[in-house]
Amino acid sequence: MKQFNLVATLADGGRFPALLRELAAFGEFHKTEFFGVVLGQVAEPLEVFEAIRAARNASPRAFADLGRLIPVAEVLHFTVDSLAEEAIRAIRPHLARLAGHSFYVRLERRGFKGKIVSPEAERLLDAFILEATGASGQPGRVDFADPDLIVAIETFGERAGIGWLSRELRGRFPFVRVA
Repeated sequence: MKQFNLVATLADGGRFPALLRELAAFGEFHKTEFFGVVLGQVAEPLEVFEAIRAARNASPRAFADLGRLIPVAEVLHFTVDSLAEEAIRAIRPHLARLAGHSFYVRLERRGFKGKIVSPEAERLLDAFILEATGASGQPGRVDFADPDLIVAIETFGERAGIGWLSRELRGRFPFVRVA
C-alpha cells in the first residue's frame, strides 16, 4: 500500500468509478481491499477540501459519490497486540492540543474482525488521554455531542491513519467527519 494522507469513503448509493475520477484531479488515489474506501496522497489536504466545498456549492451533483474525507497526519504500523501502544505513541505529542478541551477517539476498524474491538480500543485511548491531561493539570473531557477535537483512527489491516478533526474543520467541511 502506498503512502496516504487522505481517506475517502463512498457515499451510500455512490458510484466508485465516479468517485475515483473526481478525486484523481487532486493527487494519487488508490482502491483498498475494503469496499468503498480509497486512500489518497495529495500535496495539501486543506486545498482539496476547499476545492470540493466550492464544487459542491456550484453544483449539487459534484462529489455526490463522496461520503467522508479524513485527513491523515500520521500513518501507524501495528499488530493486533500493539495497536493501543502505537496509537498512544502517536497521540502523546498532541496531548497539549487535548489538554483542557473536549474530545473523543473514533476508531474505524477495517480488518482484524473479532480481534480488535473498536469500542474497547476507543475507551482505552480516551482513558489514556483523560489520565495524561489530568496529570498535566488541564484535564480534557470526553464529549460526543460537539467536541473541540475528534481523534480519528482509520485502520486498514496492519496500517492505520490518525487524523485530528477540529470543530472548525468539521464545521467548514461537512464531509470531514467520522462514521
